[in-house]
Amino acid sequence: MPTRPSSLWPCKVPAARQASNWDKRKTRQQRGYGREHDAMRRRVMAEEPLCRECSKSGRVAASTVADHIIPKAEGGTDDRDNYQGLCKPCSIAKTAAESGRARRRAQ
Repeated sequence: MPTRPSSLWPCKVPAARQASNWDKRKTRQQRGYGREHDAMRRRVMAEEPLCRECSKSGRVAASTVADHIIPKAEGGTDDRDNYQGLCKPCSIAKTAAESGRARRRAQ
């Protein structure tokens, strides 16, 4: 089937890119996740090889995320006692709940 010559296609200029939250977000270092956090993450993963939330529910899953129990955005600290090892699904669920709280606070 023959193709339509490009000169017959209407010329479209790309729409202006809208700013998203990712465009406004600070870098991980600006948010406090630099070398100290990386060292703490290694420590948490070594000390808690199993997901804390899964263990509470009788499940077994490897920790892959060093999570702040009280999020930094809600006043949490970078102390070891404010970290926990979580698996990715538990981390996603916890982050979703925290995001919901943040949206309600912003209203």
